[in-house]
Amino acid sequence: MLDFCLENGGEMGMAAYPKNHPGRGSSPPLPKIVGYGQIIQHEALPDGRSNIILEGLETAKILEILSDSPFIIAKAERRKHETNPKLDASVKADIENLLILTKRILLADGAEESLILKMNQILNHPYPVDFIASLIHFDFQTKQDILETTKIKDKIFKLHQILWNLNLRE
Repeated sequence: MLDFCLENGGEMGMAAYPKNHPGRGSSPPLPKIVGYGQIIQHEALPDGRSNIILEGLETAKILEILSDSPFIIAKAERRKHETNPKLDASVKADIENLLILTKRILLADGAEESLILKMNQILNHPYPVDFIASLIHFDFQTKQDILETTKIKDKIFKLHQILWNLNLRE
């Protein structure tokens, strides 16, 4: 799959694997909206696997499955999201609030202080809400819902509810 992607422009789609899927013998259903990115680094391992760094670009809507063997090849349409450079001061303040709630959760889970300090850089990330959502453990469908949402304020509202509830449990 990696070779195919590298030979065809270096882009790769990525979908979350549902935690409750049984695994072997069947593939989980492919969500209609997936993330995609550009492979910016790859390293072949001696056992045939590879480590890759995939820079997330946006999300895409699956229009048609062209092949599903030995891996899925799909025709997809890119979706535009509001990105960080367009954010006003109130949205940045909302993201800072998400960061505070996220840091509390990660510290309670035993995250290293160096990670917590680096998290302020998320304010410069083009998709800060999606990135924050990727760090926290909560149900697959809600993460998918946040990924599919294109309006930044709607994403913030949804994630804030999750983070607030997780903070109340502590």
